[in-house]
Amino acid sequence: MAFSYLNLVLVTLTTLFFLQTTKVKSQKSVSFHITNFTISRPSITLQGTAEFLPNVLLLNDIEHPVFVVGRALYSKPITLWNNKTGKVASFVTSFTFDVQDLKKTVPGHGLVFFLAPSGSEIPFSSDGGNLGVVDGKNAFNRFVGVEFDNFVNSWDPKYSHVGINVNSLISTKTVKWNRVSGELVKVSIVYDSVSTTLTVIVTYKNGQISILSQLVDLKAVLPDTVNIGFSASTTLVSPRQLHNIHSWSFTSTFET
Repeated sequence: MAFSYLNLVLVTLTTLFFLQTTKVKSQKSVSFHITNFTISRPSITLQGTAEFLPNVLLLNDIEHPVFVVGRALYSKPITLWNNKTGKVASFVTSFTFDVQDLKKTVPGHGLVFFLAPSGSEIPFSSDGGNLGVVDGKNAFNRFVGVEFDNFVNSWDPKYSHVGINVNSLISTKTVKWNRVSGELVKVSIVYDSVSTTLTVIVTYKNGQISILSQLVDLKAVLPDTVNIGFSASTTLVSPRQLHNIHSWSFTSTFET
């Protein structure tokens, strides 16, 4: 039943998304598909402790326990909305990842897929619970993200969770993350610019799925060009998790 329902959801969302792609300005669309990561991949920019290993993108390098933020961005800026017409892009992105615990103590902190203003760099004071996207000393941080958080901070729900974040680590919507150390998870994120709905679908190895949606007007939140990518963080004391990205695809389109 889980797979049947998931297929129905994915077919519905994908159909709605690609109905719009028949009316696309090709010069504005972006599409890439990475089935495995190699040692040399110029389309991806690494920041902090992130590194390429054979067939996987490791976001946090265990050999550098003091600097505990690693990020990987698509190298080219993405046009999120047209500053002349005001049209906003729809997009779909999918990726697979796993999080592997290294110690028996409470692991932390998690990873996030995010969109941020073009030229994004690792913020100051962004280690630990700030997930590499928020400056802990700055009250305003501009980003939209989907977080996979398994460390309970004061602003978090009392469980490991998947959350949608808009300019804040306090998620606007959350669902429980049924995390198993080292187990591969598949994620699909769909943004429909017409309804301004961001939908997240998480598929687990056992066939279980989690779905959450949130209305987000990306044009009101982010500038016309953005960077997209992943960020992960661990504790300052020592890295307690490995955050591995195994595959990543992304497609954005504009209505005419």
